[in-house]
Amino acid sequence: MGESHDFEIRTDREGIMWLSGELDMANVESFLERTEGNLDGQPTAVLDLSGLKFVDSTGIRAFLRLARTRSEGIVLRDPRPNVRSVLAVTGIDERMGVRIQGSSG
Repeated sequence: MGESHDFEIRTDREGIMWLSGELDMANVESFLERTEGNLDGQPTAVLDLSGLKFVDSTGIRAFLRLARTRSEGIVLRDPRPNVRSVLAVTGIDERMGVRIQGSSG
């Protein structure tokens, strides 16, 4: 317990970042470093969350921080139901620069 494991970021040719595992306090700084480094001037960050099993409040804050650095914000794509409910509870989708797409059910 308390051990953060199996968080990965993979970037495809279109610049979409695929997150998998658990995004929490233990790996949020490396998440921010990797995503900000991979974006290289892109106006929008597209994060595919279909492989993300868990996100905590530090991960939510990281999404918001990332959204503020992009002129057109971020897209959180295909979150699993449990991650979608965390996003809904925090109201992140009502914040400027954050859009959630897909996996509505």
